[in-house]
Amino acid sequence: MHSITIPVPSKAKGLIFDLDGTILDSMPLHHEGYNHALAPYGVDYPKAIFESRGGIPTKDTMRLIEKDYEITNFDIEQALEAKRLFVESNLDRIQLITPVFEIIRDFHHKLPMAVGTGSNRKVVNELFERFNLSKYISHVVTATEVSHYKPHPETFLKCAELIGIDPEDCVVFEDGKPGMQAAEAAGMKVVDVTKYL
Repeated sequence: MHSITIPVPSKAKGLIFDLDGTILDSMPLHHEGYNHALAPYGVDYPKAIFESRGGIPTKDTMRLIEKDYEITNFDIEQALEAKRLFVESNLDRIQLITPVFEIIRDFHHKLPMAVGTGSNRKVVNELFERFNLSKYISHVVTATEVSHYKPHPETFLKCAELIGIDPEDCVVFEDGKPGMQAAEAAGMKVVDVTKYL
């Protein structure tokens, strides 16, 4: 019997997981993708700032970068496409984060689970297929399905609705500050997985 290194609060009735940086070790690839897309503009996007914006959709992040670096000739659609193609052509570099996946595997059929992510539906579908995550989790809310992104609570409130559990009985597993703020705003308990990884 393996030991779970990340605690699951005992009163939890539903579990909600962020995807990038929580279930999947994909953040370094996303960071590289930003720098690949921003290279033509002479921008080197710092890792610390990238990490502080985890969970914010790429388009919104690109707008923030445009403002931060005062890029005057920024073709945002071209930059988004460049980042998307870079990430999609390197998906084989992404690995499961084992301690989090163990929770998903152990609570499969025991508690309802959902994923709430700032990634778009197309990429999420590809990653779910690659890692066979649909076997364990059938409820997913992506940036494609919400009007307000993390740190707004909409993503996680939709997850709670899909699994039929009151927000106060849900536990969110997150690695990003905007996601943790979103979970708290939704009235949910939060487990910061970065403390255990």
